[in-house]
Amino acid sequence: RKVVNETNKMYQDLTRKMSTKSREDLKDPSVTCSVVVSNETIKRNKRLALAYLNTRMDRIKKMWWTQGSIIPDEMKTKLHQAEKDFFEGYDKIMADYSQELDIDLTSDMNPPRDHMVQVRILKDYGEVLLRSGQFIDLKRSSIFMLRSDVETLLQKGIAVQLRD
Repeated sequence: RKVVNETNKMYQDLTRKMSTKSREDLKDPSVTCSVVVSNETIKRNKRLALAYLNTRMDRIKKMWWTQGSIIPDEMKTKLHQAEKDFFEGYDKIMADYSQELDIDLTSDMNPPRDHMVQVRILKDYGEVLLRSGQFIDLKRSSIFMLRSDVETLLQKGIAVQLRD
């Protein structure tokens, strides 16, 4: 916000300065230099603001890919309402795209080496319906499971993969 306010003030000052100068005044190197420096500073501030916003958007997209379609509570307070709206819009676009292709874009983020993976269940979780259609009672243990069944458990922090 500070950069935007500074840029707007500089633009107003530059516009005011240009409206009071004649063509003859612009031949003076000090006036020309002042106008060029002001204009370049405004352009620099715009580039910095856009780079900052682009970085924030990239982080929000990355959060969607790593955390899923719900903003974690600890992040909600750190995001501006416009960023939350962007996250929800991105979620809707990705959900529509995923539904259209009939695939889960967030599963198997890394190419699989094996069909089965060994995971350690970190806490007693109870009975869960897996993507393969099986019900399994998740208790603290180490088990082999289908890679497609494990992805959600890994994302939620219920299990950790022991080896790949």
